[in-house]
Amino acid sequence: MAVTDQCRDAGKLNVLVQVMLAAALKEIKSAGVTPLVVETYRSKERQYYLYGQGRTAAQCVAAGIPATKAKKYAKSGKQCTWTLSSIHIQKKAVDVVPVRKGKAIWNAQDKDSKKIIEIMQKYGFEAGANWTKSPDSPHFQVKGDFSKVFMQGKTTTYVTRTVQRALKKFGFYYGDVDGIWGAGTTKAVNRYRKANGWLQSGKLGKTGLKKLLGIL
Repeated sequence: MAVTDQCRDAGKLNVLVQVMLAAALKEIKSAGVTPLVVETYRSKERQYYLYGQGRTAAQCVAAGIPATKAKKYAKSGKQCTWTLSSIHIQKKAVDVVPVRKGKAIWNAQDKDSKKIIEIMQKYGFEAGANWTKSPDSPHFQVKGDFSKVFMQGKTTTYVTRTVQRALKKFGFYYGDVDGIWGAGTTKAVNRYRKANGWLQSGKLGKTGLKKLLGIL
């Protein structure tokens, strides 16, 4: 895939982020909105390319891009990214916009964009549209130290709220939906695991998350 191409394959995302996205897209469609997944995984090389847009080679090198790459990708024009450490590279981010009458909508204030933002947040994504500095309306990310399971210390505030809300809905969690994964949330996860006949490990993996979010 060329650095100018966007990867739209959800299968390239982290396994847990895949589940969250599938659940969100299902509800977005049920709400009558047509979502378009614009980009999922992004290689470091593509990030170099994007960062080079609107910058000089010297600026790219100063930011940490190797000199040969900086010279190759630096280009005058409009800047399109402000980081070399995009969560897309970690396979934990996705860009989604609504489509109406065959046309992609890039306006965060559009009613369908607002619905997408609302639902993506419901399923544990941090919405770039809400950033006070350099807002990015199509961007949704799950920025955290996790790989194949969510658990105490390996989650995010956004994900934890989603998990707490779902566990509470099914009667496993009794505390506040506060985004803090403490002993109460771990106990709730274990109640959920026990009800499904699974080892009470305090962890929530792909299968457990899919069932909890209603896509299994």
